[in-house]
Amino acid sequence: MGACVGISQCVLVIINLVFALFGLVFLVVGCVVRFGSHLMDNILQDFYTAIQRLMEKAGSSSTLSSFNLGDYLQSATLAFILLGAFFFVLGMAGCIGACCQNKCCLVVYAAIMGVIIVGEIVFVVLLFTIRDQLETTLENPLYDSLRNDYVGINSSDAISLGWNFAMITFKCCGVENYTDFNDARSWQRSYDVGQGLDVNLTVPIACCKLNGTFPDVTLPDNFTCALSPNSGNANIDQGCYNALVDFLVDNSNILIGVGAAIAAVEILMFILAICVCRADSKKYDEVGEW
Repeated sequence: MGACVGISQCVLVIINLVFALFGLVFLVVGCVVRFGSHLMDNILQDFYTAIQRLMEKAGSSSTLSSFNLGDYLQSATLAFILLGAFFFVLGMAGCIGACCQNKCCLVVYAAIMGVIIVGEIVFVVLLFTIRDQLETTLENPLYDSLRNDYVGINSSDAISLGWNFAMITFKCCGVENYTDFNDARSWQRSYDVGQGLDVNLTVPIACCKLNGTFPDVTLPDNFTCALSPNSGNANIDQGCYNALVDFLVDNSNILIGVGAAIAAVEILMFILAICVCRADSKKYDEVGEW
């Protein structure tokens, strides 16, 4: 019995140290990007240069001199910071509880792991039982951002960059299809094609079938694909929501494998924490009887 408890403690310590390390990495990355994004300027300089070149080719005179990665990724950095802090505290609680056989830490740790496991089970069940409602919930924010905030391929705002990245990378157009841009209020349809000639685009240039990967792409010599789009020159029939779903389905084996491995580790940690906690309780009971 003592050997089993000892092995359980070792496994808990090792895996929770990994949890704590991952949490610390998430926390540091989130803080650096949110509060010290200038530290990453040298690392991301090539990316910034490529975006600037794309904007210039698209006819924009804007610069990225005031670009601040932390401002653009506020929600993401906050998620990284919160998740990092959570996993770090959870990992340390598991380590302390296992090393010192601290019953309070082990009970809290097991309770949190139990809540996480139950939450994941509920999420999987809901994923299959209310799929239509879930799709609507996910699609609505995409429609809102496209209708209210998308400006065009020559814009440096976060929403436009995000949509341009999605449409070029996943070879898609809009949320459902190209008609979503009929309601895009901020999109700059009027486009200068040179020699003082302005044209009204039917779809954004990012919907065209472009060569290269974002942001290092080759724009078309003429804009027929955006003026008179068809399935041959533009990705007008493929919505970005379905394109993303297709990407996830294509990689479902990897995602299922990773998810199953994470769930197995969580269940193992929950069981080991309970075992160590019960062994510790029995030890104190025996000392009390003696």
